[in-house]
This record gives sequence, structure tokens and C-alpha cells, in this order.
Amino acid sequence: MKAPEHSISLARVFAAPPEALYAAFTDPAVMRRWMGTKVEADIRIGGRYRIENDDGEGGVFFHVGEYLVLEPHHRIRQSFRAGFSEPELSGPSPYVNEFFEVTLRPVGEDQTELTLVNGWDGDGLNTEATDSVREGWSHWLDQLAEAVAKQEQA
Repeated sequence: MKAPEHSISLARVFAAPPEALYAAFTDPAVMRRWMGTKVEADIRIGGRYRIENDDGEGGVFFHVGEYLVLEPHHRIRQSFRAGFSEPELSGPSPYVNEFFEVTLRPVGEDQTELTLVNGWDGDGLNTEATDSVREGWSHWLDQLAEAVAKQEQA
């Protein structure tokens, strides 16, 4: 697989084992706790997913794609499209071959380093847009940390 022309990476250590974090991306019931208000996912290579989030202004923000790599407790790679309406997700995008990939690496007892890469070919982003994308992924990872902490307490 060739490297994407553009990418944004984040890494964070979570107080959870790799199995819990893997489930957070591959179990629709767990995904609903942090990823979106509505989650539909066919968890298999080639399976599709659809996630809906409230955009904060009465609308819906969509994320759709396909599972490309599923290595239990280690790595997940998904194609990725996002938009404020489903029709815009079916048309051409300036971001070609967009994906996000999560890699999980145990770093201690019940601690895992999660590295997230959002990559694509095509149009690049200016500094403001790059910061906005990084902020969006950081927000999702904050929500993941809260969901995993609640799950570990239960």
C-alpha cells in the first residue's frame, strides 16, 4: 500500500487494554457510546459503516466508508467520507482514497498507545483546515477515553 499524499496523525495512551479499544471501533453497541448517535456497521473486510452525529445546529453530520483492514486488537483501516448530507457523500470528493487507520500497541499493564492516521490523496489542506481536522479527531479521541473509562468502571 503506497503512502498517502497527505496525512494527519495523532497518538494517545489510553488506560485500557487493546481489546477494549479494538471493540470501541468494531462493536456497534460500544461505538454508539462515543462515536455517533446512530451507528450501522457490517464489521468485516469490505463491510460498510455509517455513523450519524448531531452537528450542534439541528442538522446531522455523516461519516461513511468501508472496512479495509481488521487485525483484531492491533489495527483497523477504514475508507472515510464525511459530510453534512448523504447526497454529498455519493458525489466526487477532492480527497481521494481517504482513510483512517488505528494502530494499537500495548505499553503497560492495561495501557495501550493508540495511533490514528487520517490520510488521503488529492487536495491538501491549509493550516487552518489541518488544525480543524486534528481538533475533530482529538475530540473523538476524548470521547473514546471517556467511554473506555466508563466501561472499565462498570
